[in-house]
Amino acid sequence: MHVLFLHRAFPSQFGHLAVELSERFGWRCSFLAEEMGSCPPPSPKLLEQVDLHRLPPGPDLGRGVTHWMRAHEVAVELCRRQADYLRGRPDLRPDLIVGHCGLGPVLFLDVEIDCPTISYCEYYHQPRMGDLTYRVDLPPVELSPFYPRSINATTLLGLVACDSGYSATESQRRSFPSRFLPKIEVHFDGIDTDLYRPRPRGPMTIAGRSIPEDARVISYVSRGLESMRGFDLFLQLARRLMRHRPDVLAVVAGSEWSYYAWDRLHVGRPSFRDWALERSPVDPSRILFLGQVEPEVIARLLSRSDLHVYPTVPFVPSWSLFNAMACGAVVLGSDVEAVREVIEPDTSGLVAPLFDLDAQFDLARRVLDDPAAFSPIGRAARERIEQRYSLDVCIPRLRDYFERVASEGARPG
Repeated sequence: MHVLFLHRAFPSQFGHLAVELSERFGWRCSFLAEEMGSCPPPSPKLLEQVDLHRLPPGPDLGRGVTHWMRAHEVAVELCRRQADYLRGRPDLRPDLIVGHCGLGPVLFLDVEIDCPTISYCEYYHQPRMGDLTYRVDLPPVELSPFYPRSINATTLLGLVACDSGYSATESQRRSFPSRFLPKIEVHFDGIDTDLYRPRPRGPMTIAGRSIPEDARVISYVSRGLESMRGFDLFLQLARRLMRHRPDVLAVVAGSEWSYYAWDRLHVGRPSFRDWALERSPVDPSRILFLGQVEPEVIARLLSRSDLHVYPTVPFVPSWSLFNAMACGAVVLGSDVEAVREVIEPDTSGLVAPLFDLDAQFDLARRVLDDPAAFSPIGRAARERIEQRYSLDVCIPRLRDYFERVASEGARPG
């Protein structure tokens, strides 16, 4: 079986999936991408096992045009370049093509290749009071009503053009309009429970900083320290917890870049992190910023964390949520649908409303004051990941799904 994955960046969501399909079942996995990603960066093992193809540089689109107007044009131009590349590579003829529905959809590919196509349907943005427009507590941004529709336009083109679609979770699937739901299945792509696992507690050094064995560690992990993942709200909670207990240490992993929202426009400066720290100053000796770090460092941090805080708007559930649970951490997440699907409240995690700092503090205080009382929640979280979201559970199901779509062939027209 030969699968070609399409995405704007490599390895993105598909990298570890390609490695698993190759190692477990002997599949040939190719990847066509425009650029090399940094979160996560490609590992030497990944580069060795995946047949990577890079698109030549494309045109500089949209000079002087607002970002929301550019979004759709940039995506369609990427689709055109993908088709042009495959036209010039008659040796690259897979049995199945899997592409990201919004970032590198399968539009135009049926002109060049006669094989079934699958769209990864990550998310359909909500026009009001959801994802990009949920943070009404921040200064308004003019383009917010238009940008979600521009992204959705590309997503729907990819969904209509493909033979089948899949989302990682049911909440992501349900974000799409109801008339498209029969075409979308749910298949999670799996957590590495050998890497993300509980570890013996003891003294630890992370990024050159010694973490005492008796410190109460609260962790925050995100690709970017941004508003959609509630970084500023995490700081507010951390400040209150530090006043409550002198042994609290906050450890933060993630880039200063905002990947999803318009934080620089919201706050009028380049760094949302700096803006949030000015509004909620924290003792520098009690907070550690790691930046973007390797998965092994994240795994060690999450296994040491006494409380992992996940303050997110309604959106795609982050890998950090699953990874923290796999490490046996007690997770305090936002009370939104995407989190409740993964966490069973009060059994495998804790939830509180995103904007209710008092409720968050009450739960967090209780965890830090008596970690042993909440350790069953961490164990239940680990068990939930093993049973529902581990690689051993998810990869065979994705293999069966890919094989089924490939065997049915491309639909006419």
